[in-house]
This record gives sequence, structure tokens and C-alpha cells, in this order.
Amino acid sequence: MSVSPPESPATGSGRNGGSVPARMTAVTARAYGNVDVLAIESLPTPDVTPGKLLVRVMASSANALDWRLLSGTPLMVRLIMGLRTPKRLIPGADVAGIVEAVGAGVSGFAVGDAIFGESAGGAFADYVVIDAAIVALLPAGVDFVAAGATPVAGLTALQALRTHAAIKVGDRVLINGAAGGVGTFAIQIARALGAGEITAVCSAENAEQSRRLGATRVIDYRGEDFIAAGGQYDVALDIRGNRTAAQIRSILAPGARYVAVSGPMTNRLLGPLPHLLRMKLGLARADASFHQFTAAATPEDLAYLAALLVSGELVPAIDRVVGLEDAAGAIAQIASGHGAGKVAVVPGDRPQQPPDAAA
Repeated sequence: MSVSPPESPATGSGRNGGSVPARMTAVTARAYGNVDVLAIESLPTPDVTPGKLLVRVMASSANALDWRLLSGTPLMVRLIMGLRTPKRLIPGADVAGIVEAVGAGVSGFAVGDAIFGESAGGAFADYVVIDAAIVALLPAGVDFVAAGATPVAGLTALQALRTHAAIKVGDRVLINGAAGGVGTFAIQIARALGAGEITAVCSAENAEQSRRLGATRVIDYRGEDFIAAGGQYDVALDIRGNRTAAQIRSILAPGARYVAVSGPMTNRLLGPLPHLLRMKLGLARADASFHQFTAAATPEDLAYLAALLVSGELVPAIDRVVGLEDAAGAIAQIASGHGAGKVAVVPGDRPQQPPDAAA
């Protein structure tokens, strides 16, 4: 990852009484490709706009979303994100930080508030502008790194299990791909929602992590086939997407809910869509429902995650914490498909504890 020469910060005008620098450090992606296209640049600090907040980023984290948008795969994403070059200049969707300026028409937030949420990119930087409608106040007792690792993966796991699978107390839950960001959140959220048996499918290296997070049974996919192992599940959360509909049907209990987060990216143009369509059609023959969705940030779901973070029922599994200069490595770990938990990205020398978190 290349680094541009630093520029002397100047004091901006109209931003929180002029205390926000006119320029900031950011990770940029000016072309599609692997992590080698990433650079660190000095850019103008964005101005707050109506309906939005200017936030000093205290922590973020890498997600599969960042890798997909960086690589421009599957190719259909370029129809939305830019045909030749990415429209999203700065990666990073997870945000935890401090409000520095409040845009016109925004209520419920003030300069100095600690918040967290999901942005439309831009979080791998000192400052980001984020829609005020999709953030929540950060409660006291939750540190920035934990909050910055939560939104994208936490919302995906929560909406998969609570909104789409509608977990009931005592449900038997299978999580295929339990070691990554979504999987580690899903284990804990399933437990918080009252699931009975929680079966985590992961590698032997991550088995202890899964047990610590609340899995009651762990299957090492390298040494045991979870389909052949049998069992009947009321909820199957499929993060890997590496099985056929016929195989999945064999382990679903009557009335089960199958929730697909994604699927194999073997189709260069359409990515997981052909696989997901086959799963939907194949499960139509079963007494089970098929669910596939794209997670969306809502204040209500963020508040629910915040409550779990405060209570200790949800503890982000953070593999390591890196600075902006190592953001490329964080995304590369996601791209490898073999990461454990989350890699947090912290700009500069940021404290982990909010100074005046919301009570």
C-alpha cells in the first residue's frame, strides 16, 4: 500500500468552531484490484451536509463488503459502484466515533456525542460523513473498538436470526461458517435470543473460540461432514454456501428456516446469485422456508446490538487491531476466507473509551 507525503494540517472553517482540520488521512482505492491498489493519502476533510453527521472516526473494521467493492467482484457490482473505477473512494463501512458537526435537519445528536453505525464507505479515515438516520448513540461502558467492529457483521447476524429466521426459544441452530465476523456474532445472538443447541461449523483452530462464544457443539469441517453427521435443525444460517439444496434438506426439521448470507463466488459476472437461485428452487420441495437478504442499518437494530454489548451478551471476537497503514492487511485477511473474528482498524492514536458516552 503506497503512502503519499503528509501535508501540514490546516484548520477548517465552519466545522465545530474550526477545531476540525481541513485535511485528513485516509485509505483510498482509485482503481479496482487487490489490496495493492490501496494507498494512504491526505484528503480534504468532508463538510457535513443536511441530514448527516461529521464524525471523528475512533474505530472501524474490515468486512467482506470491503473486499468485494475493492475487487469489483462479482462484475455486476460495477454497474452500481462504477464501471471503470470505484465510486467509493475510501473503504470502510463500520463506524464508531465522536460527532464533530451536525447537519441541518438532524435532531437527537449533538457535537461530542459518541455514536456507532454503518456508513456508505469512508470509515478508513480520520473523519467520515454519515447519515444520521442509521446511527445510534454509544452507551456508556462500550469501548470504541468493540463498537467499531459491530455494525455490518452484527446487523447481518441479527437480521438473519431475528428478522428472517425468527428464532424461537429452544430452536436448534446450525451456523455454517462460524469463525468469521458474521459467524462469531451469530453464535452469541442466537444464544441471546434463546436458541437451544447451537452447532458451529468451523476449523479446528477456531473451535475453542466458537465454544467460548456460546456454541454447544462444534464440527470441524476438515475432519467431519456436518451433513453426514446428521441432526435436525430448526434454523440453518449458511454463511459459506458450500452445500446443495438436497444436502441441506436432509438436515432441516419440519418448518425450518434456511437463511443464506451469501454463496460461492464461482460465477465471475453474477457471483453467488446462481447458487442462491438453485437453493431457493431446491428448498421449495421441503417443509422449510428460504431467506436471503441484504442487511440494512436501522437505529432500532443498532440499539438492540448496543444493549447486548452493554450487558456483555455480545463481545466482538477481535483478532487484532491495526492502524490505517495496515488496513490493506485487514482486507487481505478477509479475502483469504480464513480469518478468525474481526480485524479492527483504528486511525492514528485514538483512545478506546468514549469520553462522554451516552448513558
